Amino acid sequence: MIAIYARVSTEEQAKHGFSIPAQIRECQNLIGEAEALVFSDEGVSGETLQRPALNELRRKIQHQEIGTVYCLDPDRLSRKLLHQLLLTEEWERQGITLNFVLGDYSKTPEGNLFYALRGAISEFEKAKITERMCRGRREKARQGRVLRDFQIYGYDFDPKSEQLVINPAEAAIVKQIYIGLITTPLETRSISGIARALTKAGVPTKKGAKKWHRQVVKQILCNRTYLGEFYQNKWNTSGHRVRLRPQEEWILIPCPSIIEPEVFSEVQGILASLSVNSRS
Repeated sequence: MIAIYARVSTEEQAKHGFSIPAQIRECQNLIGEAEALVFSDEGVSGETLQRPALNELRRKIQHQEIGTVYCLDPDRLSRKLLHQLLLTEEWERQGITLNFVLGDYSKTPEGNLFYALRGAISEFEKAKITERMCRGRREKARQGRVLRDFQIYGYDFDPKSEQLVINPAEAAIVKQIYIGLITTPLETRSISGIARALTKAGVPTKKGAKKWHRQVVKQILCNRTYLGEFYQNKWNTSGHRVRLRPQEEWILIPCPSIIEPEVFSEVQGILASLSVNSRS
């Protein structure tokens, strides 16, 4: 059986027009009249091998249901050279014929070299795109503009001004959460208790969920945005892990405050004592 694999990330489709239908059409033109199974990952980064359609294709190849794979270009398989070579070697071991619309890579030393070079260039291009995007986001943040809607409870994102604005109804709940923790008697004070109370009262979360979880309440109680301090460039999301950047790299965006500093400070002290008590 013949298979077609197509992939596009959101940024690639917007910039280059690498639509899924266009890739499938080009592959089908090369195949001719023969029937082909289509495996497509839309809006998925080429930096990871964990993609639903690719996983299904690899599973079918492993079960000997596929004999030939067509793809527009090696960078549709992956933006990483190592991943391209891994897939190529894996499928060659299983007797799969791999064909690309854009380029004929013969199984010769020269062909293998050109294939590797093409993959290295693709990986370099992706890295440069990411670098430019990150630089653009940092510059935008330094101008005091909020990059997107970060879904912070108590605030709405105004796309025209690119600023956070207070959501009055949610801001009232935020104040209720803070004051509730402070005024609850010590013996019954808990973050889980606040979450249960909000759920019982029918208060929806930012995403419209009916149930509040302890971790969501804790994030609200620890979030300095409510002091009017919203930080961008705080997290490094490159690669497969999200890492906290050094504090000197954070970019402060002032925003309307909801909680008074003395209230926020008192709550942090309570949270610290709750943490100590839970460990003892």
